[in-house]
Amino acid sequence: MDRARGGRAAPEAPRVVPARKKKKPVALETVVPRDGSRDDLKILPSDPEGLKLKVRSLGSITLEDQNRFVQKVNDHGAAVLVPEEEGDPLAVYKTLDRWFGNCIPHDAMNEHGIVEINPANPTSINTANPKKEHLPHTDDAYTDSPAAFCTLQCRTSAATGGESVLVSGAELLAALSNEELRTLMQPGMVSMGRRPAADGSWMKVRWRCNDGCVGDVAAEVKPSYEQMDAVARHEVHQLVVPLNPGELLIVDNRAIAHGRRPYESDDPRIMWRKNYVGNGELEAQLRTGMCAAFSSMFDGLHSMFDPMSLDTSKLKI
Repeated sequence: MDRARGGRAAPEAPRVVPARKKKKPVALETVVPRDGSRDDLKILPSDPEGLKLKVRSLGSITLEDQNRFVQKVNDHGAAVLVPEEEGDPLAVYKTLDRWFGNCIPHDAMNEHGIVEINPANPTSINTANPKKEHLPHTDDAYTDSPAAFCTLQCRTSAATGGESVLVSGAELLAALSNEELRTLMQPGMVSMGRRPAADGSWMKVRWRCNDGCVGDVAAEVKPSYEQMDAVARHEVHQLVVPLNPGELLIVDNRAIAHGRRPYESDDPRIMWRKNYVGNGELEAQLRTGMCAAFSSMFDGLHSMFDPMSLDTSKLKI
């Protein structure tokens, strides 16, 4: 052993620890390709006819109808039940209650759990002003536990306009990188006008365009939020779904944002809304969320995806 003067051992040179390379941000458009190459990703069809499912009546939905409905929602995140016969408009809720379980309470709901959307008796600033479009959003953004499924039954349709508008959550994600999304979902980045999310985070199961109901957007995420907002507002990303009286739109509230086109104030338009927890008979068959999270880039963010049945072989990056 070499020794320095005085018989002491020479001090060892400090070890140099190589600096960790920071991972390069991944564009989420490569993770959620909207070209059909991921069979677990919920993407809306290019034509609203692709969401329609004809049934004899809403009050007597068969097992075959149910199975076709499950497939359509798992593929697209939405479906429209189109009855061939008119019947009791309340009869379908026995089926929906069985399928989706408990309803999400609303302070304007009736004894059936239904909220009537009617500008003559508005329940929000958005329903009170038909001439202004209701921008894409997910329902129950102000609550601690947003609905898994939203249902909207058309009772009276506007003569012109008033169509429902749907936007795939995957389109919103594709505007960002994984790092932008991770930052956006940190506590305190976005707050609601009425109430922040209980866990302080955004976009886990919530989305809202900047329509006046959003509170503060932190400076470090403002560009990301504005990118997503622009996607949601752009017609090229929207599927316009006209609903005729008696037709019922069902949306996965964790995969698809929805809104409404403007219409004339004196034009009658009445919709029945009822939202659900998703703990009913179809819970095991329906996949909520826009896709499964296959990658560590989504650690801590799984609640916006379906964390079940992961198949890492499908991840292409």
